[in-house]
Amino acid sequence: MRKKPERGGECVMCGECCKKVRITSVLSHILDNHGSLDEAKSYYALRGIRVVETVRASDRVMLEIDIPCNQLTPDNRCGLHGTPQQKPLICHKYPWFKDDIETCGFNFK
Repeated sequence: MRKKPERGGECVMCGECCKKVRITSVLSHILDNHGSLDEAKSYYALRGIRVVETVRASDRVMLEIDIPCNQLTPDNRCGLHGTPQQKPLICHKYPWFKDDIETCGFNFK
């Protein structure tokens, strides 16, 4: 079993992780509906959705849409940061893997 990478660093409040939504989908369902990944990418692109990661071994596709969180303040702070009971779990955990956000202050070993 692969060891989960250990997260280091800290949030530098770049806000990039809060400016888009990532949705995990099932690759085989996408292929059944669209015939090919290229066809699905074309279809999604017309709606502003990007396929950012495909993992055939786990039948997974990561989709990304530019929709900012309505709790992100103009200075890139979380409006729910002081209320952990209201902040979604995924926000507490993020990032749990190396992301493609160059300005992110987190790193993984």
